[in-house]
Amino acid sequence: MSKEKYSAKKASRIRKALKIISGLNSFIYKISNGKIWGKWAGKHPIMVLSVFGSKTGKVRNVPLIKVLDNDSPVLVASMGGMPMHPSWYFNVIANPRISVQIGSEKKYYLAKKLTDEEKDRVWPTVCSFYPDYDQYKKNTQRNIGVFSCEEKTMTKEWKKWVNENINKGCDKNELYSILYYEGFHPELIATEMNARVGDFKLQPENKRSSKEERIQNMVQAFKNAHKEIPIYTDVGFKKDKLDDALHQKILKFYSENSASLQIENVAGGYIETAGDGSASHTIEMPNDLRDEVHQSLLNKVEDWSGIRLLPTYVYGVRIYNRGAILKPHRDREETHIIGVIINIDQKVDEPWALEIEDHQSNNYEIFLSPGEVIFYESAKLDHGRPKPFDGDSFVNVFCHYMPFIKKETRDEV
Repeated sequence: MSKEKYSAKKASRIRKALKIISGLNSFIYKISNGKIWGKWAGKHPIMVLSVFGSKTGKVRNVPLIKVLDNDSPVLVASMGGMPMHPSWYFNVIANPRISVQIGSEKKYYLAKKLTDEEKDRVWPTVCSFYPDYDQYKKNTQRNIGVFSCEEKTMTKEWKKWVNENINKGCDKNELYSILYYEGFHPELIATEMNARVGDFKLQPENKRSSKEERIQNMVQAFKNAHKEIPIYTDVGFKKDKLDDALHQKILKFYSENSASLQIENVAGGYIETAGDGSASHTIEMPNDLRDEVHQSLLNKVEDWSGIRLLPTYVYGVRIYNRGAILKPHRDREETHIIGVIINIDQKVDEPWALEIEDHQSNNYEIFLSPGEVIFYESAKLDHGRPKPFDGDSFVNVFCHYMPFIKKETRDEV
């Protein structure tokens, strides 16, 4: 067995010095896209590993010798053959969602620690990039860790899944959590959802999908029970009021979080603008407030529709901006069968009508004031706001339900 070349005391001093040098090297490398300080000892190209700190959650950048196996990075935790693992080794073990920048190109990966057998197979490749690794291995009794990297990209299928679920009004924290536990890097998820990593709250893995699974089971039961969406009411819509206390609660939330606006990208392209900038912005509501909206309206909507309902999604707060146009459309089948539009606040120069057809194809214009709602069979009736919005802001929350299909019905179909 090899003897340790470095004493613990000497290794500790070297480690502190390397930490300072590495931090500066990574910074210069990243801002220059590898054009400055891009080689170790002037001849060995490097790459920069970015990993989340296991305790702080902050991104840590570390320069490593560039080693590739089948064009994928290989991470070698050699630490110059010192007796301890580098800090990044423990961070990667704790969270293998990493990024690696080579030159100007940054990619996202899932890192996997190799077994001894796997490491033996790849070791000749490792040393072909940097022969001194063999000496580092002899310098220590420590089993030097080596990691392979599998690139994790947002495929077309996943992009479609994200867009469809955002359009359904799914909780974005839940979507983020599902993608995170599928191995996607937080930065990659946030980019796809047009947000920042700090905008999301990671949910416990064992709780993240229970509601969604229940909804999807009910969707399948509904499809089995109905070839097309039934008509539930005579006209198809009804104007009503939101509970005053809940209205004030949502209005307060909107006011206190107005600095957290995000540009909204609506799947289907049915929101556009005749003005400048974005047609609409959103502010993500917390789950407890979503649930309160759902439950507050449930009895009223069930009485109006005449059927038992399963709460599916609440989304918003949506803020329409000047010039916004909501093209006539029908909401998503299955999960958006019964909808509620809630007007929270508005600053208008001219009232902005919701144009909607009834079940007999008669056209109506409905005007909402703050605190008023409209119940409507949203997947059955064409509705929209085709006239450009004339005002500064029109603030809505959208609440959706689907028919509750009893278990007996599922068994009989």
